[in-house]
Amino acid sequence: MKISAIILSAGNSTRYLSSKPKVFHELSGQKLIDFNISLLNKYKEIKSCHIITNTALKENFINLGYKNISIQSPINGTGGAIAQFVSKNNIKADYYLICLGDTPIFNKKTIDALIKKTKNQKLDINVLGQNLDNPFGYGRLIIENKNLKAIVEEKNCNIEEKKISTINTGIFLLSKRALLLSKKIKKDVQKKEYLLTDLIKIGLEHKYKVSYSLNAYEKIMGANTIEEMQHLQNQLQTSIIQSLMSKGVQFENPLTTFISHDAVIDKDVYIESNVVIKNHVKIKQGSLIKSFSYLEDCIIGKDCNIGPFARIRPGTLLEDDVKIGNFVEIKKSNLKKGVKVNHLSYVGDSKIGLNTNIGAGTITCNYDGKKKFKTTIGDNCFIGSNSSIVAPVTIANKAYVGAGSVITKNVPSNSLAIARVKQKHFKI
Repeated sequence: MKISAIILSAGNSTRYLSSKPKVFHELSGQKLIDFNISLLNKYKEIKSCHIITNTALKENFINLGYKNISIQSPINGTGGAIAQFVSKNNIKADYYLICLGDTPIFNKKTIDALIKKTKNQKLDINVLGQNLDNPFGYGRLIIENKNLKAIVEEKNCNIEEKKISTINTGIFLLSKRALLLSKKIKKDVQKKEYLLTDLIKIGLEHKYKVSYSLNAYEKIMGANTIEEMQHLQNQLQTSIIQSLMSKGVQFENPLTTFISHDAVIDKDVYIESNVVIKNHVKIKQGSLIKSFSYLEDCIIGKDCNIGPFARIRPGTLLEDDVKIGNFVEIKKSNLKKGVKVNHLSYVGDSKIGLNTNIGAGTITCNYDGKKKFKTTIGDNCFIGSNSSIVAPVTIANKAYVGAGSVITKNVPSNSLAIARVKQKHFKI
């Protein structure tokens, strides 16, 4: 069973009230459209993935590295998009999975079940539906004796049809011959566009096997407005945090915590309130992340203690037993086992050796206005409070730096460096 995927993303997102295209907004650190692309890439049966968009958005997709872009022109509805795709492309796959760019699928099992039923029953059209307590705004599945008879858009529903709770998610699995039927879709009188949902009636008229599958996993919801996007964000965050808790991660207050979809967090990690964990973060067993800390694209080793009010920036590796105090910022640095960076310090573009202590208020001065430079501090060093380390500079093993020093030259091992103006007293 060879499948091609088609993602419909030709809308102008006028209801979203943003200059940024809706499908490029992020949910838990991932672009909205990428949820479906990353899911589809997991299937060996899916040989290709096509994105249908409009002329205005084409450059956005190309600049971001997306491939297999088709243009819908004119913009004339979902049915029109598929009909145009059929007329412009060689239809070779056995089946075509139709998804929506602004309707992310969070659970792979949803598509697994859709494919399995379609394959087992040799269906031509399989529509993914789901039950909602409040179906307002969605097309309704008209089901009689467990058979799908039609999909009626909200605007076209009569009073009785509006009471139906089973809605159309916008996800279809179509056989090759069912896809070709899209050319027979007629323009909807009220919406003045071609609706893919009309394919149900056309398929039945041609004696094709038509059915539906009910989504039994996370709810699939569209994001037509900022409010709906926030609803999706809340849904996804709940799912991420529940998954982590099931693996032994503890939270002080999960409602105040943000965690990116790709975070990898081991058991026995404890996360306090108001923590943000974004983009490619790994936290190993036994570490404590204190309140109001912000972690991004970094690795935290075992039994580390971070924060509160700490910022760990991209490219940072903290090895085991590292202590990062409050109001400390670490950027693109490697801190070896046992390092302590006390409060109000900045460490950037640095390598710090085993068991070294960085005193409060210490700054690595890594930028001269044009270039970034590296600071290297060896094992078992002690950097006194309120010191400035002007890179490039190396402080060797077991060296000491006196408090308030401005270090501009390399410091040899087993030595004390003091670089500050001599204290003087003047009578007044």
